[in-house]
Amino acid sequence: MSYAASITSDFSLIAQELIANQQQHKASGFSDGSELIPAEVRSQLQREGGSVFSRPAINGATVDREGLTNNYAVEPDMYFSSFPTSNQVRRYAYQGIAAATLVVGLILTSAIVS
Repeated sequence: MSYAASITSDFSLIAQELIANQQQHKASGFSDGSELIPAEVRSQLQREGGSVFSRPAINGATVDREGLTNNYAVEPDMYFSSFPTSNQVRRYAYQGIAAATLVVGLILTSAIVS
């Protein structure tokens, strides 16, 4: 999780670098291929402008230098379980009795029908 947070914090730097590269290559008149941007990123930049790279950090996602989003699974926080209260224990007992009654009823019904 800390990896994603450290990567997503520099969206504005990536956007500035992309814009600077585009302006530099337009001014120089030649291309070395470093200004190439994937089609989905180009359309997203046209649609949303520079705000693409200034989004708040999202857990489980990183953005590479080309602006492509990489999604990763986010592991849930671990915690210790707590023991059930007496009211919960009583409800569990009622549910167990109801389940046992249902199973016995199904077995008796199948025995009677066959």
